[in-house]
Amino acid sequence: MMSSLMTRSLLVLCALFAFTLPSHAKDKDLVLEQFLRGTLHAEGQFLNSWTGQVRYLTVEMRGTWDNAQRILTLNEDITYADGEKGKTVWVFTKNEDGTYQATRDGTAATVSRDQGAVILRYVASFGGISLDFVDRLELTDEKTILNTAKVSFLGFIPVGSVTLTIHKSGR
Repeated sequence: MMSSLMTRSLLVLCALFAFTLPSHAKDKDLVLEQFLRGTLHAEGQFLNSWTGQVRYLTVEMRGTWDNAQRILTLNEDITYADGEKGKTVWVFTKNEDGTYQATRDGTAATVSRDQGAVILRYVASFGGISLDFVDRLELTDEKTILNTAKVSFLGFIPVGSVTLTIHKSGR
C-alpha cells in the first residue's frame, strides 16, 4: 500500500515537472500575429474525462497577417488518428491597445491574458452538442507553443482536455 502511494506521488511530481516551461519562455508575451503567421504544424490529443479514451490529432495551420486591417486569419486543417477530418478558421483582430477580439468559425471568442499566455474562451459544436473550451496558449521557446484546453458541457460539467504542441515552421 505504501509503495502504491509513493508511486502515485512520484507520477504526480513527474507530470508537474513535465509541463514546467523554461523560465525564458515564461517571461515572454505571446504575440499572436508574430507566432501564428506562416505555416505551422501541431500534434496532440483529446482526453475524454469520462471514459479515459485518448484521441490523437494533428493540425496543419496557415496564418496570414493583414497589417493594414490588423487582422490575423488562421486556417486549421485537423486530422484525427481515426481518419476523421475537420477545418476551423480563427480570425483575430488586434485593437489599438494591444488586446484582441476573435471569432472561431464565425462565433465570437473572448481573448484575455494571464502573464505571458493567451487565454481563449469559446463554444464549439460537435455532433450537434455545444461544448465550452478554455484554451491556454503559452510559448515554450521561440518556435513552440503549448496549447492546453479544458472542455466542458454547460460550462461546468467536465468533458475532457486537449493538449496540443504547435511548432513554427522554419522561415
